[in-house]
Amino acid sequence: MKGMRRIPALAAASVVLALALAGCSPATIGTDTPAASSTTAPSESDEATTGDRITGDGYSFIAPEGWGIPDGQAVPDGVDTAVADVTDTDGFADNINVVLSPAGEVTNEQVETIGVQELETGGATDVQVLERVTVAGVESSHLTALLASSGSEFRVDQYYPTNAGQTYVVTFTFNDDVAEAGRTALAQSVFATWEWTA
Repeated sequence: MKGMRRIPALAAASVVLALALAGCSPATIGTDTPAASSTTAPSESDEATTGDRITGDGYSFIAPEGWGIPDGQAVPDGVDTAVADVTDTDGFADNINVVLSPAGEVTNEQVETIGVQELETGGATDVQVLERVTVAGVESSHLTALLASSGSEFRVDQYYPTNAGQTYVVTFTFNDDVAEAGRTALAQSVFATWEWTA
């Protein structure tokens, strides 16, 4: 599918931002879905995702049902884990990728200033700092922006949780017509399963 070929390019945008804010190990996908044991869930009403458990360097999460690594694609260089909606039929596969900040730990304040500047410098529009969220007991900045690739616009929501001295850039990429409520619900359902393994 056309959209599935874009995953490396979209993930590259996350790598650029992570480098600007300045070690990756390959992702593994498990077929078991153990119960989440994060210290706090985003909210009591959030339903956890029920797909495959994705394990990265220092964390794991459960991907949405039907999401995985598209056939014939590898996780791009510099990206720790990446999954996409492999059932998508509209030409753009919504996806999630995680990049480890090469700088190690980055503060929320740095993300909310330098991160905004770097997204705008990289060509993003409609860059916004949204309310911080909690990911497995850790407060995380939340940025959103519009980006374009191959003539199509898409929306990114980026989160920056930090654990054990390492910041993780967690990027959710969507068609530009997905409403904020839908994007937030998907992110919260993934974060409800997030576990720190380091």
